[in-house]
Amino acid sequence: MHFHVLGPLEARSAEGAAVTLKPGKPTKLLAALLLHRGTWVSMDRLIDLIWPDQAVPPSAAGNVKSYVCGLRRALPESRIDSREGAYRVRVEPGEVDADLVTTRAAEARRALADGDAKAAAGLISTTLELWRGTPFEDLTADDNAPEVARLDEVRWELRELLAAAYRELGRSADAIGLLRAMTCDDPLREDVWTRLVSLLHEVGRRGEAIATFRRARSAIVRDLGVEPGAELLGAHRMALGV
Repeated sequence: MHFHVLGPLEARSAEGAAVTLKPGKPTKLLAALLLHRGTWVSMDRLIDLIWPDQAVPPSAAGNVKSYVCGLRRALPESRIDSREGAYRVRVEPGEVDADLVTTRAAEARRALADGDAKAAAGLISTTLELWRGTPFEDLTADDNAPEVARLDEVRWELRELLAAAYRELGRSADAIGLLRAMTCDDPLREDVWTRLVSLLHEVGRRGEAIATFRRARSAIVRDLGVEPGAELLGAHRMALGV
């Protein structure tokens, strides 16, 4: 099985055939179980996740049992276990894209460390394509927030690794474009500004490097009320030639 949670929930068989999931609350149930994959989730917790902003009907527990029956029919393998007052979904390593991206980030780090930037770039590019929206977007922001934050960091690291791989491959324009996009997404990440200023200086675009530092400093002073740190200041000094 393959479970895609980096956007609207999708399930596919090992052969890639789409599994038809009933929309609405049955899909929310599966998303909730996948959010807590491998662990038992109590009936009370599932009810909270399925009816987050609604009055819970008296039939809620019975409805959950009905949704579980429907999911068991839809999934081509028996994946949902039950015990008194709780359910869990069983997944194998690599079956959930949220786990797969973490594994691939580690593989990309190793490839870069081993000097294989081409393999790292290819692996990262295909991994970033797995994102189709907000992870676990079938659940509310309050419920999925910790996992969304974790996966946002994984995606950010993958983009940093891709920029590093492009740099190693001599694809400076691609690396600069990616780093610029990242500074727009989060202008308070000094490490990205530092890489961008350094790379611009490295490829002979000294004026752009200096202007980029000024934009970075402006954002940091404006939003954080502090001066840039030592690494970004060092990159600026290098660009100035002092």
